[in-house]
Amino acid sequence: MMRTFARTLLILQVSLAVLLPQGAAAAGHPVRLGTERPARLGAEHPGALLSHAQASRRLARAGLSWVSSGGCADRDNRRCTSFEELRATTLRKVIRLKRRSGCPIVLTGGTEAGHEHGRYSHRTGYKVDVAHGPCIDRHITRRYPFDGLRDDGARLYRAARALFARTPSHWDILFR
Repeated sequence: MMRTFARTLLILQVSLAVLLPQGAAAAGHPVRLGTERPARLGAEHPGALLSHAQASRRLARAGLSWVSSGGCADRDNRRCTSFEELRATTLRKVIRLKRRSGCPIVLTGGTEAGHEHGRYSHRTGYKVDVAHGPCIDRHITRRYPFDGLRDDGARLYRAARALFARTPSHWDILFR
């Protein structure tokens, strides 16, 4: 009888693990059975981290492109451009920037090595680099107010949940 009860309990636990949204209980989010809505395609937890392949596909579908000075996508190589562990929210915001601006956007940096460290950094998936271009340069400098100079001399432009730093070679963009 005890063996049957233990087996039934195990089956119930496995069944619940399959039914609950992935990681919901582990992330501390309350989940009540029968109240979940089906997930939309591409919908995930705001802090979700993407693989390089996932991010690249979403960028391509949204009409954004990316380049790598080293012709590679290795997260641990500073000459590469990688989106491994890019935050899904960061990706959505850069896609929104393209749509709102109507400009072509080329990403030149993501989560690869070689950037400054910190809580809100490239490595943690909060920042991307975008190539300069007449359209995107005009959009950022006209739409967002100038907010001083960064310690390296880059001109800063601030939005509600974004900070654009105009470096000589690209825009260094923090999305929060």
